[in-house]
Amino acid sequence: MKGSTKEKMVDAAIRLFYTQGYDGTSVRDIASSANVNIALVSYYFGGKKALYEKILIQFLEGYLQTMHQAIRQQANSVQDSLLTVIRELLLYQATNHYTARMVHREMTLDSVLVREIMTTYLRKEKHDYEQIIKLGMKTGEFQRQSVDYVIIQIRTMVNMPYLTPHYFQELYQLSPKEPYFVERYMEHITRWVKAALCRSKPETGIA
Repeated sequence: MKGSTKEKMVDAAIRLFYTQGYDGTSVRDIASSANVNIALVSYYFGGKKALYEKILIQFLEGYLQTMHQAIRQQANSVQDSLLTVIRELLLYQATNHYTARMVHREMTLDSVLVREIMTTYLRKEKHDYEQIIKLGMKTGEFQRQSVDYVIIQIRTMVNMPYLTPHYFQELYQLSPKEPYFVERYMEHITRWVKAALCRSKPETGIA
């Protein structure tokens, strides 16, 4: 029962933080939405701030785990490996779209929490992308260019639909949380990878 009570509070908090923002959500709101005693928020999580941080960190840990599992999958080429990573990260965010927007929105702020997250989680994400891109360049499968700018472009494509879902819904009638969006979006991303990253004929023996 304890687990289900905590899960109800986390789920309620995620939805309220998503719709009302952190400052617009009170502990009483969370308890009321979860239909639990208000004291349980502090008892289980140590308060609203601690609950908010727990939700962010849990999402980022899952994000990195998804990325690492995708990297470990067998692939016929570096291009396929990169596309697998992108697809799995899109699906992860689609499944956790409320939390994804919370996290990406938080990352636009300058705070102690954001700096800690940058150091602990996003630096690891950057490192994983670097390894893939540099491997593709080393084998000659990818064109040589700025690795940093390539990562910025990829990361923007992967995360923007979940940072600004209303933009996609209102202007393009697209719902980033739906599987059909990920499949159609991946078709575009695949074309982009081929055009912007891949060589027409891979070179070999590049150190």
